[in-house]
Amino acid sequence: MQNESFLKGLNAIRNTAALKRGTVGVADILAAFPGTELNDEQVALIYDYLERENITLEDYEPHDVNTVGLDELAEEAWGGGDSEREQRLFEMYLDDLAAVPPISTAEEEELRGLLLSGSEEESRRAAERLTEGNLRWVVQIARDYGGRGVPLPDLIQEGNLALWESIQGYGGEGELDTFLERSIHKAMKALIREAGSFEKMEDEMAAMANRIMETVKAWEEETGRPASAAEISARTGIPESKVEEVLRESAKAIRNEEK
Repeated sequence: MQNESFLKGLNAIRNTAALKRGTVGVADILAAFPGTELNDEQVALIYDYLERENITLEDYEPHDVNTVGLDELAEEAWGGGDSEREQRLFEMYLDDLAAVPPISTAEEEELRGLLLSGSEEESRRAAERLTEGNLRWVVQIARDYGGRGVPLPDLIQEGNLALWESIQGYGGEGELDTFLERSIHKAMKALIREAGSFEKMEDEMAAMANRIMETVKAWEEETGRPASAAEISARTGIPESKVEEVLRESAKAIRNEEK
């Protein structure tokens, strides 16, 4: 899309917002760019423009299941790094998900009532349908967290669990959508933080192992004999149990190389 054409679309959005008391809908945005498939960068610019101009996106639903391109997700999720079997399983999951009918606003309101005030059986069925109907929403949210150190399928799995648990724990306070969305985002962010902690821990373990092995080598050069775990621990300040663990793994690796 040429810059002039894109600016013309932004002006069309502003004019529509002026007629609708500062609000526009998704349909209005699409109508402002007829016959054009917006890329991610252009969509981001549009949202920045809405915020800058104080224009409210009135009918935007974060869990609009029809905005998720499931066909693209299989390639996006894996990138060739995982086993063929795992990739196929994920593709099957997306195929199954595509067949699940989305939940309309009216149905969601009815299910919310059954969840809170229905019989035990009605409440259970409402919870199951709410979970089923919002699974593609979880995929959409997970997509926003891609590239942060956690595979997309793992994010989806964590989001699905949070979705189910939050539906079970909903007590009627506030909007159901907001309650569910907050729980899903919280779960995915926690998973990313946890993955970062594991990565940091692995780096620290690798650095500690390198330090131990360098000390072992220096000790042998100085004394002409192998060092004990206690001696390495005394020199490095690393707990003796950790030193023993590293030495065992090192010896095992050497034996495997000699086979």
